[in-house]
Amino acid sequence: MKLITRFLYLPAACIVLLASCAKEQTESYDKFEDQALKAYMTQKHPELLENLQTEGGYYVDVLEPGKADAKPVNDTICWVKFDFSGRDLSGNIALTRRASEAYQLGTFTKYTHYVPYYRYCGTANSGLVEGTYLAMRNTLHLGEEYVKMKKETENMDLDREFLLREGAKVRLYMPSRVVGSGGLGGDGGYEGQYSLSAKRPLIMEMEVVGIDKNPLEAEGSLVDAFAKGNGGMVMYTKDGEDGTEKRPTDPADENHPYKPNVERWVSACDTVAQLYVNVKYDPAKTLAGDKFTFTFSDPENNVSNKPYNVGYEPYNGSDLEKAIADALVKRFHGEGDDYKAYEGVDKLESDSVGLDGTAKIWYIGRFLDGFIFDTNIDEVKEIIYGEVTSEGEALSYKPEDGGLITAFYYTVPNLRYGQWAAFVTTSTNAYGTSGKSGSSTTSSSGNGYSSSYYDYLNYLNYSQMYYGNSGLYGGYYGDYYGYGGLGGYGYGGGYYGGYGYDYGSTGETSTTTTVTTEIPSFAPLIFQFYIEPAED
Repeated sequence: MKLITRFLYLPAACIVLLASCAKEQTESYDKFEDQALKAYMTQKHPELLENLQTEGGYYVDVLEPGKADAKPVNDTICWVKFDFSGRDLSGNIALTRRASEAYQLGTFTKYTHYVPYYRYCGTANSGLVEGTYLAMRNTLHLGEEYVKMKKETENMDLDREFLLREGAKVRLYMPSRVVGSGGLGGDGGYEGQYSLSAKRPLIMEMEVVGIDKNPLEAEGSLVDAFAKGNGGMVMYTKDGEDGTEKRPTDPADENHPYKPNVERWVSACDTVAQLYVNVKYDPAKTLAGDKFTFTFSDPENNVSNKPYNVGYEPYNGSDLEKAIADALVKRFHGEGDDYKAYEGVDKLESDSVGLDGTAKIWYIGRFLDGFIFDTNIDEVKEIIYGEVTSEGEALSYKPEDGGLITAFYYTVPNLRYGQWAAFVTTSTNAYGTSGKSGSSTTSSSGNGYSSSYYDYLNYLNYSQMYYGNSGLYGGYYGDYYGYGGLGGYGYGGGYYGGYGYDYGSTGETSTTTTVTTEIPSFAPLIFQFYIEPAED
């Protein structure tokens, strides 16, 4: 497909005139929309009229004031975690980050990670809905009567000069100019009932969940806390200085990572920070009670974490780790009389993969709350998603060729064929500051007849009009093609309903929606994986 662009050359005076007209038209629409939104607020929420924010022209309602001792969002440039749900003025949800709302709407998917949005919020807006950015960066001006009403009815102490901070929850009534010129809609399981059309106001309910001044430091602390809470960690450096250790090279060394008394998570590479590998990982140990925990904390670094639990299977507090481990053991080591135990990496006699070897990898990719965002193991797909949309196959990986996140490049060469392992990494060696967008794609397929065959059936019905029992030429062909040529009971009629009618497929049509999970910016990841034994 070729895109053809045509240019119209106009005198400078005409260009100025057109620009002026466009500006006037925009200003005229903005004025009209402001009047319409004010009329809506007067009818529905008159108590909020005095909470009009002159910069942006939106109204604000404070639902929760937030933590009194927390610094406001605009105290510094930062990254903000905030939960939200957006509706049109009729109450229809256009997008949501909330699993309960998505479930009620029928847009919930097991492929979607329903967690707060994580975006940069600095001195200039970069990717946020303009109204939400203005609310987080500016002082919100509240009316005197509104503040008094909140105190009397909800015992909420508010300053008339209000600043959003961690824990604050507000509802914004925004005109379209601070929403987006093209409207608004969700994707990747965050969809609502409808997308918000262009030039439409938006009601946005948002809650500030957390603020990070340094997201790299924040995720690094989270990775360290995970490793400490799941068997401890050892940091290796080339010389073993500054509180670190020098990597043991002799497997007989009591401090070697293979030994059971050594902390489970060790530096995958001496020069790479906060990429830890667990070479002693074994799913069979999980069945014996040695499981990952996603509940951990590090008060010293202001870090706490809890498992992903939205109340719906499989993330509803069930023993997911045991179910996954059981599936892995059966898949790769058999069961019953065919069971062959994995004896550990120290018992393997295979070679390391190296940079030039090819590893065939079966993996599970997870966030640090336990949510699984990807796997090529069908048994795990069945547990997590309740379906296997496409058969998984081993991921063929040659480190020197790259192609995967760099955490694999630093980890896999030192692992052996036939080995289980796991690693945890910061985004630096994963999907970085940009993350990976989630998406929803829908495709339809039918098992009916092709249009060419419909044309053929249509021809048969046309023939019946002439040659059937009630046709123009009598009953030479009987009712083979349908009673009276009208498609009552015969072959042609039974499938097509008579000439000139119902030209669509009468076969069943299936619609498939494929959801790709969003990986947020600065997202630490865990991978559990198995490298197949080398081929003879």
